Amino acid sequence: MKNFDNDYIPEPEILEEIWPEDDYQEEAEVDVKNLYENDKEGVYYSRQLCVKFEKKYYHWVTGRAVRNLTDLGYLKPIIREREERGTINFYIHHSNRYPKRKMNNIEKIINEYSEELISRSCGKQAENLFCLGLLKKGFKVIAEEAREFQGKKWEKTGHDLDFIFERDEIYYGCEIKNTLDYIDKDEFDIKIEMCEFFNIRPLFIMRYAPKTWIAKNDSKKGYCMIFETKIFELSQMKLVEKIKNILGLPVICSRAIPEGIITRFENWHKRQISVN
Repeated sequence: MKNFDNDYIPEPEILEEIWPEDDYQEEAEVDVKNLYENDKEGVYYSRQLCVKFEKKYYHWVTGRAVRNLTDLGYLKPIIREREERGTINFYIHHSNRYPKRKMNNIEKIINEYSEELISRSCGKQAENLFCLGLLKKGFKVIAEEAREFQGKKWEKTGHDLDFIFERDEIYYGCEIKNTLDYIDKDEFDIKIEMCEFFNIRPLFIMRYAPKTWIAKNDSKKGYCMIFETKIFELSQMKLVEKIKNILGLPVICSRAIPEGIITRFENWHKRQISVN
């Protein structure tokens, strides 16, 4: 499972190519402006802004809003280069003259949660907790990192499925995505295609995803399990508190997946038995 969080708002032509236009951009611009008007000394980075408004707008809508406000001169961009870690794209109110201290503090937190060891531990923690939750509901792990299933081998790309689960003779090709950003759209489409190739149902377990992508997976007789809050190991409690209190991002240290998340999937699965 890939587990990393991009902090990047693409150029306009790239946005247009990979993310469709949306009628809500003007509304998003108003909300972003209100955020900065209420805190003109505030410092935010691109991924943080996208996640902050994700329950109202797709990430790409907020991204376009931020870029347009930047082009209009309302927001001032400050790009921090990080050695071997890419860039951090900060945005401040055009009147903010002293953002450096806040940027330094935020960058330290980003560097800490972006460490490869922590990123990997987040991915593994989500896998362990969701597998445990599904096992308790009677789902069996048939395969891990699967590129072959029932005599068929996927060779079109180098991708694999994180897991294949089975219950009541219904099989699920599962991808688990425990990151602040969306799953890569190409990867999402490929995983659905892989499940079609293996004649199994696509199961995506993701912190968040666009409703249009969820609808596409529904149309393929699949299920998207959305858990909203990025999961960290219990040993990262101090880091999680900093991420929540300073960055305002949805993160948690958890011993188990909330019962309702798994139960909703189990109930959906039961309805599929009669369909099969």
